[in-house]
Amino acid sequence: MPLDFAIIDSFLKENSEAMKNRALLRHERRRILGGLFDRLSDSFGQYEAFEAAFTSLVKGEIEKAADFGELHDLHDKVRADVEAYFLEEDSTVDVHDLLRTARDSITVRVLRLVEEEMERDAFGYPPVGYVWIGLGSEGRDEQTMVTDQDNMIIFGEGEGKGSFTEYLVDQCYEHYKGKGVEDGFEKISSKHVIEYYFKIFSEKVVERLDEVGFPKCTGNVMPSNQKWRGSLTDWKERLEERLTFERGIFEPLDVVILTDARCVAGDRKMLDELLTGFFRFLTENKNVMKDFIQAAVLMPTALSFFGNFKVEKNGVHKDMLNLKLHGWAPLILAVRMLALSNGVLEPNTLRRIRELRAMNVIKREMETDLTEAYLVFVKFRIMNQMNSKDVENHMDLSYLRPDMLGPQEQERLRKAMRAVEALQKYIQSVLLFGQAV
Repeated sequence: MPLDFAIIDSFLKENSEAMKNRALLRHERRRILGGLFDRLSDSFGQYEAFEAAFTSLVKGEIEKAADFGELHDLHDKVRADVEAYFLEEDSTVDVHDLLRTARDSITVRVLRLVEEEMERDAFGYPPVGYVWIGLGSEGRDEQTMVTDQDNMIIFGEGEGKGSFTEYLVDQCYEHYKGKGVEDGFEKISSKHVIEYYFKIFSEKVVERLDEVGFPKCTGNVMPSNQKWRGSLTDWKERLEERLTFERGIFEPLDVVILTDARCVAGDRKMLDELLTGFFRFLTENKNVMKDFIQAAVLMPTALSFFGNFKVEKNGVHKDMLNLKLHGWAPLILAVRMLALSNGVLEPNTLRRIRELRAMNVIKREMETDLTEAYLVFVKFRIMNQMNSKDVENHMDLSYLRPDMLGPQEQERLRKAMRAVEALQKYIQSVLLFGQAV
């Protein structure tokens, strides 16, 4: 297995007696070490071959794909390659990294092709800059084999009149006229035209992403939904309305979703400006943070008081537990809230855990337990996805039967859930000061 430290372990076990022999001649020592060199050379060769092929796929084929059908086929190839890699390497973090690299590239190519489509359809190229943003697992850099769309868009502001096509302005006028604006072009501002452009653009991108293999979000967290697109001013206003006045189109859950935002393509300065103010405002709002922290503490795992797994009693998921809802999600939310409370703005869960340890917010033992818990949950989710390719309902992929696991796997799962519960108790102690929730 390329880059597997087990190569060193196995070599030491096989040669431990000989290596202790002080009477070995130089050519005998050379022979033993040469064996290690050969193994490492073979491992590096396999690694370099894989990296070269993957880079060619991303930089050569994906970035130059001519249409969405080709991108769909390349996305299928990416998943097949990553599955094969996972079965060989058993590395969850590499799965995240490889899928993020490839899917970001696919998304960038989709955006470019849609820009060209907008030009052909007489809407023109984007009249102002924009940034396309990943949310959820895409934002946290934690994607697995099965993905769906979780995105938002921020677009620029300005006059932009010189770049408006006549067709765009006409269509914008007809759109707003249908909404009750009937007094002519004087009532249609540049802001209206820019908003209308990105409405059409976002709707096209969502459809095209679905076409290349990124299914639409069942929760409608996509820029085709007005809630998830807007100018920088629009975004600041909707966040202020929610966090200050508890009103507007944004809901508390939407605020949590935004904490995992990551730039995928475009002008990241717009996202940085939004997040800088957002995180400062959020962490200073004690009441909002308390509500979020309480929610993190209250999310139950699938472990009973006596250490048994709590499974569904009836229905299609009888004798199964929802690993996403009662394992992975409580861990993600609890780590997120502890990180935000301590000024850690990194969206990735494992890096959040690492930074919390570096700040001495958590002890090394807790860091180890939480890291292992994360890897256990995600590994089981990946295996479910690989073994259930025909399941259209993504929720079904979150279920597993614990009685189908071996004793060692069951114990790893129990330990992972205990680690989540220990974190929840710790958060209640240090952030809620032990008060009942």
